[in-house]
Formats: sequence, C-alpha cells, structure tokens
Amino acid sequence: MIIQNKKALAASLGGLARIKKYGNPGTKEGRRLGGLRSIKTHRLKPSGFKTLKKIKIPDKDIKLAELIGIMVGDGHLSNYQASVTTNIDTDYEHALYINFLFRRLFMVKVNMEKRKDSKAVDIIVSSKNIVKHLHKLGMPIGNKLQEGLKIPTWIKRNISFSKFFLRGIFDTDGCVYIDKHRYKGKVYSHLGWTFTSYDDKFLNEIKELLEKFGFRPTNTIKQKSVYLRRQDDVRKYFNFIGTSNPKHRRRFSRL
Repeated sequence: MIIQNKKALAASLGGLARIKKYGNPGTKEGRRLGGLRSIKTHRLKPSGFKTLKKIKIPDKDIKLAELIGIMVGDGHLSNYQASVTTNIDTDYEHALYINFLFRRLFMVKVNMEKRKDSKAVDIIVSSKNIVKHLHKLGMPIGNKLQEGLKIPTWIKRNISFSKFFLRGIFDTDGCVYIDKHRYKGKVYSHLGWTFTSYDDKFLNEIKELLEKFGFRPTNTIKQKSVYLRRQDDVRKYFNFIGTSNPKHRRRFSRL
C-alpha cells in the first residue's frame, strides 16, 4: 500500500509539474501551449510535418482590389500557390509591380521565374493561407472559366474599389490598339481600348461597370470583347481609371 501511494504521489507531482510548465490540456490555454511545443519539436526534429506560413491579412483597400483584378485577369490559384503569368518582353515592368503588390499587401517572399523556351514570366507566391484568403475575396481556385468569373460583391459596392479592380483586370487582359478607318478617301487613325474575356456573363459585368462610370462601351459576343472607341472615352479612361502598366501608358501617350 505504501508503495502504491508513493507511485500515486509521484504521478500526481509529475502531472502538476507538467501542467505548470505546459498548461492544463483540458483548457484552451493548455491546448495552445501544447500546440506551440509540438510545432517547436517538429522544427527541431524534421518529421515531414508542415506548418502554415504566417501572413499579413491586408485590409480591403484599392490596392487589394487592383490585385484581385490582376488575378482574375492573368492569375491562377492552385491549392498552395498564387501566381500571375505575363509577357517578359512587353510587360516586365508590370510584373515587377505585381511583385511589389504581393509583398506590400501580404509581407511575403515572392518569386519571379522565366519559363524556358517562352516569353512568359511567372510571379509566384507559395502560401496556402494566401490562396485561402484570395479565394475568400472572390478569386476562383483552379480553372477560372469553369468556376465562373464575376466581380466580387465587396468591390461592386465601393466606387474606388471598382475603379482599381477595373484597372487591374485591364492592365492584364486589356489592350490599347490603333483603330484605322477610311472616310471620304482619307485614312484616319485613332487609339482604341478593348478588354477580352471568354466568360460572356463576366464580359457583360465589365460593360455594365464601364457604363456605371459614364463610358459608352460597345461589345461583340463573337469577338468576346468590350470596346471603347470614342476618343474622349479613351482619354477619360486613362485620366479617371488610370493604369499601372507602363506599356498601356506609352501607347496612350500617342493619342
């Protein structure tokens, strides 16, 4: 009996010491301390256990709305990565800007990788937390067209957010082009603005957003595009919506 009591006493004292050091496992604080100790153990002794990278969760602002526009345009979400693919020859400066946006908003490391035998460059962020957050904000995971594109409600409800979302998506999937036409024997050249998407419903949303801002867009379902052809509309777009892509700014300067 004495031996049993000694064993019970030792176990009791050991349990109390453990609770004092790591917390009561039956409480929220105890479970938190236990989890932190477990993470520390896995870091010191590699076991294949992975922890999610901590990220900064940004407030909803114009830059976040612009990034969502960029992602909807040329971006992709897998289960563990967020990426944007663009042309290294024509859009390298904009690629650097996208790199800056990710770092500014989420405080994370960003990789830029040029594809072999291609003019494409990928801006890549490896973070499941960022994927989850961007998905929560309205960016589809996987095939965007199959999932269906749309302007997120939190952006639609805010004029400034809508402007910067439009800027982001045009800077990736839009184009400024020379529109030539002949009238009474003379050839006239004007700049045109166009945005292309293979999602008809989303294309119509963009058209409606442009109309909300006072533009007069036209669209063709066959060409999967929305156009601004009036010169005052093109000027208004670049003065009111603006661009973060130097390629578009240089083309507009010809107007």
